[in-house]
Amino acid sequence: MSNKNPNTSKIIELAKEKSLDTEKQVFLTIKSMIKNKKVINYNTVSIESMVSKSFLYKNEGIRKKIDMLRNEQVNLKSVANHKPNTSDKSKDIIIESLKFKIERLEKENKELKESLAAKYSTFYKDL
Repeated sequence: MSNKNPNTSKIIELAKEKSLDTEKQVFLTIKSMIKNKKVINYNTVSIESMVSKSFLYKNEGIRKKIDMLRNEQVNLKSVANHKPNTSDKSKDIIIESLKFKIERLEKENKELKESLAAKYSTFYKDL
């Protein structure tokens, strides 16, 4: 005989406590990631805090926090990756070095073609 009206209130209460503990753990992980200047997104937070990505997506508070921090980091990266313009002198140096490299490679290519032609001629003479 099974109980037709099981009392699951304690199970539900424990599940909610576990969820709150996990949420606290995630927020602590996010704080430590901010201190260590790590990339913050759903994948990295789930790995660091050892929770599933679905938990992060389902929890509205965590989701808003991660989205906000991720957007802030995108703005910081775009500013940090700004490369100063190269001067005309450095461009000229790069162009000259590339021209020299092209000449050297063309000369090497020509020598290899001549060598290959010589090898083919000796090969066909032997036939």
